[in-house]
Amino acid sequence: MIQRIQTVFLFFAAVFAGVLFFTPIASFTVGDEMVKLSVFGVENHTNALFLLVLAILMVIVPFVTIFMYKKREFQLKLSSLNVLLNAMLCGLVFLFYVNKVQADLSAETVTYLFGTYIPLINMVLSILAMRWIKKDIELIKSVDRLR
Repeated sequence: MIQRIQTVFLFFAAVFAGVLFFTPIASFTVGDEMVKLSVFGVENHTNALFLLVLAILMVIVPFVTIFMYKKREFQLKLSSLNVLLNAMLCGLVFLFYVNKVQADLSAETVTYLFGTYIPLINMVLSILAMRWIKKDIELIKSVDRLR
């Protein structure tokens, strides 16, 4: 059924992933100038194709998961894929892009903005959705045993 609690969690995960397109991930101080990193890349310097692809997938996967309510096992796999995508985005941001941009621009300070925390929020929402999907699977299995 589409009106389950996991639908709410997945919907909010997709909405937060959509917000990622409008919020910067980090800002760098280069002299007197502030340069921001977003999923589109660093303004006027480099692009971030992998971040953009992951952000697009982070929006699409939860919406597809919502409409797979009749295939709960597949819904569970898609939710775990969403957790993996969010973890990959976090890894790319923290381990690659921030260090690369800081070295390329000789930035003095790095400030992490709201866009940094969106994948973490999405991971929590996806894990909560997975928990409720598992409860649905267990409920259906228990009802099938009674038949």
